[in-house]
Amino acid sequence: MTTVTMEIPERLVSVLNEFSDQLPLILELGVSRLAPVSTQAYMEAVALFAQNPTPQIIADFRFSSEVESRIQTLLDKNGEDELSKAEEVELERLSHLEGQLQVIKARALVQLHKGIS
Repeated sequence: MTTVTMEIPERLVSVLNEFSDQLPLILELGVSRLAPVSTQAYMEAVALFAQNPTPQIIADFRFSSEVESRIQTLLDKNGEDELSKAEEVELERLSHLEGQLQVIKARALVQLHKGIS
């Protein structure tokens, strides 16, 4: 562990004192929310829906290779029990997003199937 000295607002002192034994975890989790690839995945999903996509476009949607690569890396590390707490949170967020997209894709496929029948 490394010791870090920093200036913080007075209003945070009591909160930080209360959670002092958990500060490394709190910082790790906070930083994980800034993970650029996780953020990119959400931005890609937002960009998809911002264009008012057809059911076919939704069904065909795939994350960029960068996002897919990050997901695979996290899954591999998870399989080897090597994820940090921040990576666990990142994988959970990405898995949640992927789950939501799968539901939306399934609905799009139903619409496509109805259009064919």
